[in-house]
Amino acid sequence: MKLGFTLPIIGPAISSAAGLSAFCRRIEDLGYDTLWVGDRLVQPVDMHSTYPGREQPYPPQMKRYLDPVLLWTVAATATSRVRLNASTLSTFYYEPPHLARMLTTLDVLSDGRLEVGVGLGWMKDEHDISRSADWSRRGRMLDDLLAFLHEWWTANPVSWDSEFFSLPPVHADLRPVQAGGPPIWIGGASEAAMRRVGRSATGWLGIDFLPDEVADQLWSLARQAAQEAGRDPDALKKAIRINLEPGTSVDALADKLKRFAESGADEAFVDAFALFSGLDEMLDFAGEVIARTGRL
Repeated sequence: MKLGFTLPIIGPAISSAAGLSAFCRRIEDLGYDTLWVGDRLVQPVDMHSTYPGREQPYPPQMKRYLDPVLLWTVAATATSRVRLNASTLSTFYYEPPHLARMLTTLDVLSDGRLEVGVGLGWMKDEHDISRSADWSRRGRMLDDLLAFLHEWWTANPVSWDSEFFSLPPVHADLRPVQAGGPPIWIGGASEAAMRRVGRSATGWLGIDFLPDEVADQLWSLARQAAQEAGRDPDALKKAIRINLEPGTSVDALADKLKRFAESGADEAFVDAFALFSGLDEMLDFAGEVIARTGRL
């Protein structure tokens, strides 16, 4: 099982490109496989949404949020081996051609190490502020966007005409390093999300607090959808996000990683922003995790 670590996009830990670069290099040197980013554009003062699995809004650290694409860019230039991914990039922030150009550029700058985790988002408040679109249609918008990205990465010139946007034929000579474009991962824990995973994704971005029986049922839906779409269900991958809570020990995390490895997960990745407020503390913890677990 691969092991990833999440860049602290929320909170006070990152304050300079130099500090972030050193952090990324050290994570790579420790042996981690992937550096992950999240995505947060705004948090309203009067927020009504809660993160799945939580009864209360996020802690105060969520008031300070950095741009994931810029963090990805620093990580790409600071490292040479680790892959880059997102859990998850909120695609509804971006106009499709802008997003396509940006992701293609990142794939080039990282020499083909980019993977793109996407989702529908959980904070309706943020969606309503950042984009004047119908929340209930965001699944159809994501399907349309994923189809457009595939077209952008496999055709030249590119044109598009759908219910959501139109694009006349344009040149797209900037080609991704990875044939067909960066692999797409999809997050979510609904039947619709899992069917989307099966139809059009490299893999599923799961979350660690789902009961095993629920996770198994969701995974079966993705596999079934892949088969119905003429894809190989066995080729689907699964990555599990672990959000560390204050007080989480290395031993507790190691036990959880072992359980996910034994269950057949392809990767697990750790988000420690709520546990530590500084990069040095995160690095110490990341080193202890590697020492405690080795390669799972």
